[in-house]
Amino acid sequence: MINRMIKSWRKMGQRADNAEAHLAKLVELTAASEARNAALAERIERKLLQLDQLEIHLGRIERQLALSHPRFTAPLRLERYGHKVYSQNDEDGIIAEIFRRIGVTTRVFVEIAAGDGRENCSAFLLSQGWRGLWVECDDENIASIRNRWQNELDSGQLKVAAERVTVETLNGVIDRASLGDDIDILIMDIDGNDYHLLEALEARPRVICAEYSARWPPPVHWVMPRDDNFSWGGMPDTRETGASLQALEELLTPRGYSLVGTNIAGVNSFFVRSDLAEGKFAAPFTAFNHYNSIRYWYFNLSGMSAIWNGIEADGA
Repeated sequence: MINRMIKSWRKMGQRADNAEAHLAKLVELTAASEARNAALAERIERKLLQLDQLEIHLGRIERQLALSHPRFTAPLRLERYGHKVYSQNDEDGIIAEIFRRIGVTTRVFVEIAAGDGRENCSAFLLSQGWRGLWVECDDENIASIRNRWQNELDSGQLKVAAERVTVETLNGVIDRASLGDDIDILIMDIDGNDYHLLEALEARPRVICAEYSARWPPPVHWVMPRDDNFSWGGMPDTRETGASLQALEELLTPRGYSLVGTNIAGVNSFFVRSDLAEGKFAAPFTAFNHYNSIRYWYFNLSGMSAIWNGIEADGA
């Protein structure tokens, strides 16, 4: 009886030892598996980063190839002057080239829907000593502007109107900023009622930069119905917002503006007062001549070009 019990205990002990050894082996295998998984995850992360860099590189090459098309080699066209400093795409370079040709006067800007102050079409001008007004209705964006440009706000170089503008309020917002009668550039980029605000605009800026919906090529005249409560919010179907380039041309040409160009990404159009444009930009000043189709994937590539076009284009 006692011998059987002893044998039974010995077997139980042996099984316990075997189970412990098995458990230790499982722990070892689990640790090895976790190490392999961590190494694999790190490798995948490196490959994803490499793919991101490759995508940027290919996008840069595609953009440069697009700009090398014979259509864009005419010396008075604007596409090849584009580059990014603070702008979403290459608007900074195009705006600089426009004013190189027509000169500046008051160095005053107005931007409707200025965003967070880190990326828009007039921050580069502000950094060069221009003064002006930013209109923005998003509270987080306003807080970012106040944090980033506090010195300019304190000095009065920059003024901010924290409100959503409508057709009825636009001119009052600009007037209250007391910028004077001569505005060098007005940027309109609210992803919605842009056309209707431009239609109501009483000021006569020398240059207007206005976003257009490139999904509607000339001769299509398309305008989003006015909706004062509309917010873009990342809507994927850009056919439903803003206005076509043809519509903007037909609105602004009778008001004394000439369509002098658009950027290569098919996002923004540029109008110059007609008395300043003749002989300095590529005629005819029509949507047919200056339309660029959708190339939204050029977003943020404009400051990464391998070639700075301004050197070869300086004498244009």
